[in-house]
Amino acid sequence: MVRDAPPPRPVRSGPTSPVRPRPLPPPPEAPRAPEPAITPPDPEHEVTSGGLRRLFHAVGGGHGDADAEYEQRLQQPFQGSRHIVVLGCTGGAGQTVTALMLGHTFAQHNGEPIVAVDVNPGPGALARRTRSETNETLTGLITRADQIGSLTAMRRYTSQAKSGLDVIAAGKNPLQALDDRDYALAIRTIDKFYSVTLLDAAAAVVARVLPYADQVVLVAPASADAPRAVAMTYEWLDGHGYADLRHRAVTVINGVSRRSMDDVEQAEAVARGRCRALVRIPWDDHLSMDRAPRNELKALRAPTRRAYLALAGVVAGGFADVPERYTEQQQEAAR
Repeated sequence: MVRDAPPPRPVRSGPTSPVRPRPLPPPPEAPRAPEPAITPPDPEHEVTSGGLRRLFHAVGGGHGDADAEYEQRLQQPFQGSRHIVVLGCTGGAGQTVTALMLGHTFAQHNGEPIVAVDVNPGPGALARRTRSETNETLTGLITRADQIGSLTAMRRYTSQAKSGLDVIAAGKNPLQALDDRDYALAIRTIDKFYSVTLLDAAAAVVARVLPYADQVVLVAPASADAPRAVAMTYEWLDGHGYADLRHRAVTVINGVSRRSMDDVEQAEAVARGRCRALVRIPWDDHLSMDRAPRNELKALRAPTRRAYLALAGVVAGGFADVPERYTEQQQEAAR
């Protein structure tokens, strides 16, 4: 079972108007000592072959009460907007599909506009895994940001999946050509209309988008490379001033199967105690690129859908922490 504290009920700002600072909730209690994010199953649930029953207990799948708890977390109100950056610990980890399925799950259960921004172009890009309804891209949105005054106008730059998730394509222009001011303008514009923004970030632009991250989801493959990839990603974040973001991260082990359980447990041993939560996503053939643009939740096997629900619920549990930018705005208003 994935563990983290259930969120309180702060106030969410309306997604159709700029975020305005509001009174902060009471100061949080002193942090508790870190504990394992995944609790091993009870002895009666152990499967000697390392089978999937153990996996389900790790992510909460197969338990109606746990699923209901995650759904409730996704529906909890919160103040302002949240930015979630999804990063792969190594190539081929499943970063893009994790961002997409996380976005689908939020869109299905949250009830407010949710957007995923493709800043990781390529053959398997986020925008190529969903149906396309526009030729507009992130670059066009930035160029004409001053003309976007409503959610309707905003959606001229997005394609909407069947789940309700809006997707902004990266386009053909090199993302490295966008500077810090461009990304700042994009985030400010998006924040006027969306409660949750997911960014699928290429390695070349990580340094530009991480300053806007309220949370990161780190994705590692269920392979022998995972332990080293997780360790190196954590070291990079710590070395570049993001130790706090790493500590609050959710680490995903993607593509878990019976054969990969030894590698999965080694990767979790590296991550446990150094991030907020660990979530396993089972292997699912329906997530392959040749199924795109049919990478929708309903196409997945039930255990995979429940795993993504657990992931989204854990991420939503972190929304109780008010981002520093709102604290700064309130301090300025009080002067």
